[in-house]
Amino acid sequence: MMLKRLLYFSVSSVLIFSLHACQTQTSGLTCGDGIQNGDETGIDCGGSCPPCQIINLEGKAQKGPFLNGSSVQLAALDTALNATGASFNTQILDNTGSYSFNGITLPSAYATLRVDGFYFNEVCGKPSDAQITLNGIVDLRVPGTVNINTLTHLEKARVEFLTQQGVPFETAKTTALKEILTVFQIDTTVTVPKAEYLDLSASSEADAILIAITSILQGYRSESEFSDLMANIITDMRTDGVLNSTSLTSALLSHAKAIDTNAIRQNLIDRYDQMGYPLVVPNFGKHITNFINKSQPLADQIIVSFPEEGNFGKNILNNQDSVFTYLTNYSLSAELPSDCVTLKIRISRTFGACFACWYYQGGNNYGWSIGQYQTTARVQEFTQTGPLSDLNIYFERGTFKVEYFINGETTPSRVKEFSVI
Repeated sequence: MMLKRLLYFSVSSVLIFSLHACQTQTSGLTCGDGIQNGDETGIDCGGSCPPCQIINLEGKAQKGPFLNGSSVQLAALDTALNATGASFNTQILDNTGSYSFNGITLPSAYATLRVDGFYFNEVCGKPSDAQITLNGIVDLRVPGTVNINTLTHLEKARVEFLTQQGVPFETAKTTALKEILTVFQIDTTVTVPKAEYLDLSASSEADAILIAITSILQGYRSESEFSDLMANIITDMRTDGVLNSTSLTSALLSHAKAIDTNAIRQNLIDRYDQMGYPLVVPNFGKHITNFINKSQPLADQIIVSFPEEGNFGKNILNNQDSVFTYLTNYSLSAELPSDCVTLKIRISRTFGACFACWYYQGGNNYGWSIGQYQTTARVQEFTQTGPLSDLNIYFERGTFKVEYFINGETTPSRVKEFSVI
């Protein structure tokens, strides 16, 4: 009888211990399932899990400012920067791009932020035609405004890569931001706050850097082109922190040369004035000029496209052909990247005896406003009036020059000479 009781006690003890072990293990597993369960006091935190971080967060989502109703998501990370599965959602509160999260509980102070929506295009001065996404990765232990912008988006993948290599989070953030600033020829010996602290609607020297880089990235690109450019830069820089692609650098330069900083400044002032916020825009133009002047000269590239052929034959404006045939039909054809880009073409005779020198069919001008032909100087200007343009044109014998002026510039973006034989 005694033996039977001892055996019963031993089996019961093992069973109780096993059940206790299972319960402990199950409780531990719930700390990463993205649900508040067990004895947790928040999602994956409190009780048997790590202590909760109670977060009140506000900030602005800015490309230009995101529009009212755009969505913002905060995703919780653990201390190793792994996603826990817990996420919180809110919406932009007004057209300044403002958002907030109040009283949310996180298992750590690390989180990613994501905004999806339409935004105000500061280069063209109008709302975007399509939605974009911007991201960020942040440490929320320091209270204050946390913004989402082009710099938080560009640095995120690089920060994640560096931390995976054992680099501390704060060091990774500092390193990634400096590497991005270097791409845009910004002086990295000057202290710049974290990317999430920069504000497109503020007036500090650091905020001027954000406006400059954001404007270059936007340029006269569509939303899909903008997103594609950002994705390609992120991929290029992720592992070594250097922009290795000359084609990407060339794309940045071509739009940097074309954007109108005075128009951007006024677009921002007008936009915020409409919302009742007087804006002092810092001198961001100097950073764009510095980027252009200090970047290595690359192959001639401008933002307007000139197809090799148009509706009437070879395109006089293309970058391939420089010899044409006497009194043969050709095209004067161009395609603008955006309706907020203007193009003026000036054709002049540089050598050869001719009176009219070139001819065109006035009824087939397809998107060109044609200026008066200057008989003495042998010069004429053609201003594009739509996204696509074409003109049936043919020439007398001689040597001619074409000058390309974008957005009212006084110095041509490109000069081409050609001969007609």
